[in-house]
Amino acid sequence: MAKENQGSIATRGEQLLEDQIDLSREAELEASIQRLEELNSALKSLLRHRDQDRRDVEERFLSNVKELVLPYIQKLKETELVGMQATYVEIAESNLNDIMSPFLQKITSRYRNFTPKEIQVASLIKEGRRTKEIAQILGISKSAIDLHRNSIRNKLGLINKKTNLRSYLMSLF
Repeated sequence: MAKENQGSIATRGEQLLEDQIDLSREAELEASIQRLEELNSALKSLLRHRDQDRRDVEERFLSNVKELVLPYIQKLKETELVGMQATYVEIAESNLNDIMSPFLQKITSRYRNFTPKEIQVASLIKEGRRTKEIAQILGISKSAIDLHRNSIRNKLGLINKKTNLRSYLMSLF
């Protein structure tokens, strides 16, 4: 019987030790859960602040362009510009307006596989420029513009479709 008592005491001791270990693990898990919840809350707060900071930067950028750049573009347009100067000023103004509009932001984010030249060509097409004008403005051949137009149509999924590229670009955004 003494052996049974010793075995029973040992079993109870082991059980108490296991219970104590389980309680210790539960306490550690609860502490970990608490830390994770606090970290999650802090991350959510940081994301909200980041989004607000991004909006603030965008607003300041738009305001600065409207107040500091566009007035000078307008003054340039009112002067007598020679040859291609008027065209370049119009393009600069249009590009600034595109930068401030969702078009350029969306086309670069939605269609990341567009090359910078394709973005320029798409922007000029959206403005209503013809191939010959675009070639002259960008200083490349008409056939190069045709290649860019075809590449843009391909990337937009317009191959073998009778969709006007300018209309499609305008409808995107």
